[in-house]
Amino acid sequence: MAGLLGAHSARFLFRDDKGSIERASWWRAMVVLVLALAIMGGLVMALDDFLPKTPEAAEALVNRAAETHNGFLSVPYYASLFVIDVSYVLMILISVCIYFVGAKRCNDLGKPAQIALILPATVYVQIFSPIISDQLLPVYGRWIVSVIVLAIVIWQVYLLGFVKGKL
Repeated sequence: MAGLLGAHSARFLFRDDKGSIERASWWRAMVVLVLALAIMGGLVMALDDFLPKTPEAAEALVNRAAETHNGFLSVPYYASLFVIDVSYVLMILISVCIYFVGAKRCNDLGKPAQIALILPATVYVQIFSPIISDQLLPVYGRWIVSVIVLAIVIWQVYLLGFVKGKL
């Protein structure tokens, strides 16, 4: 992995917010992290096909398994739920790594490391935007949230990926 990430080790890049990295290291680390997030997201979307689409269908599946005394009917359901839950936990850990990489880049730019929290936070706002925006802004809520999140992502990528720092 050290060859892919350049001169820095994965431990240095992904486990602490101390230190500084140059733009090229930030890009390499972000490619690895975004690829990992894409794989996790694809896995969650693929496993979603195995899940019943309504609570009534899930209850019927579990009841049918209980009535026939055949627990194997519900194994794909519970296995899919378990893998999806584990994937969500891994996505949260990956977003923490995104913060660590961004914080190192902010240190190189002479900016507070907390600025790097904005990128993972906007991703979480986007994930929960259907819940938040439908309640607060019922007509154009998702559009407004999506445009704001896109603007923040573009700003963060410009700041961390293109602005020259000390290194």
